[in-house]
Amino acid sequence: MSIANRNGLVAAAAPHALIIGETDKIRAAFTDDAPAENNIKSFIPSLTISIPRVSQVAFSSDESFLVICADEGGGLAGYNVQSLKQGNTQFAFQLATNGIPVRALVPNPAEETAHLIAVVLANGQLMLANLKDQTFMNGPNGPSLRENVSCVSWSTRGKQLVAGHGTATAVQLTPEGAVKAEIPRPPQLDGDQHGEFLLLLLSATCVLMMDSLGYILAEQRHFSNDLHPDQLRT
Repeated sequence: MSIANRNGLVAAAAPHALIIGETDKIRAAFTDDAPAENNIKSFIPSLTISIPRVSQVAFSSDESFLVICADEGGGLAGYNVQSLKQGNTQFAFQLATNGIPVRALVPNPAEETAHLIAVVLANGQLMLANLKDQTFMNGPNGPSLRENVSCVSWSTRGKQLVAGHGTATAVQLTPEGAVKAEIPRPPQLDGDQHGEFLLLLLSATCVLMMDSLGYILAEQRHFSNDLHPDQLRT
């Protein structure tokens, strides 16, 4: 599910459809005095688009695009949000991922770079989709900026990102793929523990490593000399 507050839209993936609703109507459904059946309130969506097994749904941070990914066959498909509000359900663009499913879809949080979305594929490749150019950006070695990536997070200003590896290490890099710092494996991790959902940048100075259930495995606040916390503010 993803929410576009300024446009008053909610997008959610159902088993066989993409559901588009309006936030004010959803609020009204919850505040309505009508009785709920099994704690479920009735709600009529604005649009129901027949698409089987959508695995990822995300609005860009400027709410210009809604991007979805298919569970099977991978790829990204984007809708123009203003067109959706007018009932147009045609894709504005599609980007293939060579049949590889998408593990994570993480929009850039900054308004000026809202056209960038980090994409982690099921095979561990990190790619960066440019919605403005409707293509994947190339790094030093092509469109794959990094291998063996399990999760990713943007800095608060959207100028750099941190990619977590299956080895419980991480790397800080620019959208062009230039490595700025290496983050070592937290010493408090035991055995083969590693973070499956990495890296929330709290106040842009703290890295949390979490397992698949959301439990914190490790917390990094003080990094080696090549990664000062101030760097993460960029």
